[in-house]
Amino acid sequence: MKILAVNGSPTKKKGMTHLLLNLFLEGAAEAGAEVEQFNVADKKIRYCDGCFNCWVRTPGECIHKDDMPEILEQVAASDVLILATPLYVDGMTAQMKTFTDRIIPLVEPEFEMVDGHYRHKSRISKIPSLFLMSVCGFWEMDNFDGLVDHVKRICKNFQADYAGELLRPNSYILAMEDLLPKEVAAIHEAVRQAGREFVTDGKISEATMAGAVAQPIPKEPALDGSNMFWAECRKQGKFLFHHRDLPA
Repeated sequence: MKILAVNGSPTKKKGMTHLLLNLFLEGAAEAGAEVEQFNVADKKIRYCDGCFNCWVRTPGECIHKDDMPEILEQVAASDVLILATPLYVDGMTAQMKTFTDRIIPLVEPEFEMVDGHYRHKSRISKIPSLFLMSVCGFWEMDNFDGLVDHVKRICKNFQADYAGELLRPNSYILAMEDLLPKEVAAIHEAVRQAGREFVTDGKISEATMAGAVAQPIPKEPALDGSNMFWAECRKQGKFLFHHRDLPA
């Protein structure tokens, strides 16, 4: 299995998206997957202009001379494309949306009827399956509903398989090893196991998923702790979590 993982977080290696994604990819690699990843914020990717030149004037080739042609080659050569993004206003980041918009050279402008619905024909043999990873500071899992629906709709549009998701609410717990060493270590291992199972079984077991999204701090104390943290950020005039050294 060839996995291409795309981190759409503007914080790149400083944030919880990177931490969650790296743990998952460690497990996937251990299970034998060939893994590549990149940060969208490290690439030169211009906005789609909606000119449709990639469909009519230079089929399959965008007018922008940036990093996307090489990235599209990687996408086309992959079995699975992981979209990893923090939750921004109930959806993906602007960086990730720009990336997904620029995938359209891989499909044709013409439609075909699929299950009674217009779908674009693929320009390549098959668009890779999409797997979604996301984090947020909210406690409740339903905060991800809009993002999950969006990615599933992208899959339908591109006629790609939706390979599942790993969604981590209350995500700052991932970096609280000093406060809860055993609990956080168990969550990290569950995320690695999720990566292993995804490669070997094509899905993540309920037990493993439960471990990956475990909440070792009860809901009300977690809310109080979060507000205390933000009060300290306001006091110091900076977002303190980005000043930790997270794994590269």
